[in-house]
Amino acid sequence: MSAARSPEGVCVGTALAHPAPPELAHWTAQQHWRSFTDGSPALWRFSDNGRAGPALVLLPGALGDAASAWRIAEAFDAQQRVIAITYPGGLDAVALADGLSALLRELNAGAVALWGSSYGAWWAQAFAQRHPQQLRALWLGNTFSDGDDLKGAALFDADWLQAASSAEVLARWDQALAARPDDELRAVQLHMLHRVIPVAQLHGRLRQVSRAPLLPAAGTVSRTVICHCDDDLIIGPAVRARVLQRYPEARQVHLPRGGHYPHIVSAPELVQAMQAWLAAD
Repeated sequence: MSAARSPEGVCVGTALAHPAPPELAHWTAQQHWRSFTDGSPALWRFSDNGRAGPALVLLPGALGDAASAWRIAEAFDAQQRVIAITYPGGLDAVALADGLSALLRELNAGAVALWGSSYGAWWAQAFAQRHPQQLRALWLGNTFSDGDDLKGAALFDADWLQAASSAEVLARWDQALAARPDDELRAVQLHMLHRVIPVAQLHGRLRQVSRAPLLPAAGTVSRTVICHCDDDLIIGPAVRARVLQRYPEARQVHLPRGGHYPHIVSAPELVQAMQAWLAAD
């Protein structure tokens, strides 16, 4: 028996390995998924609840799609417009920033509050620097300054990622995730790895992460937040300090737990902090 896939890749049947956890599958099935291209081959996918008023835009990390921030989207759905985005892999920060700008113009989104996680937060800085008129607030969560911040992490080894095939990348990531504790985070990660993000897209994202250049700082955004988790094993204290040095005027949010994925692991605490961030609207 085979299982169908939604436009965002979520398994509808139960026969395939690594199905979406029930809450994620339920949220994904309720969304109207749409696609966008700015004329280039790059394809963007997104959900938009279409509510009136200022928009909150969600950018996940490299091992994530629009649905991976479902708990944030659910928390704010009744309050404001929420646009959750799956961005193309393999593009540099400028191409991603300009593609997002084109998408938001197409949606008549106006100036948005932009939440980014990890790699999504890294290239969100390029959007802020290139398109400040489309931005009213910026959240940089669990992020890094450039690829040097991730040296020594086997999953982000730049030379290996350049030489490896996409199949080899898939195998190494599967082995690493399978060794994690059997919890909801691992279930989401394995689902994203095997059923949602095309492996060539993931490979392209990871190559960009590993060789990420130091981007110009985002400039003056009135409500910029730098958020890190004390138990993040990917973004350690030295990396956090380097990010903070680039944004001395930003408000700092420290979560005691959440690892590298607070939007999955400690969503209530993250949402509470985000509510304060958006309260000025």
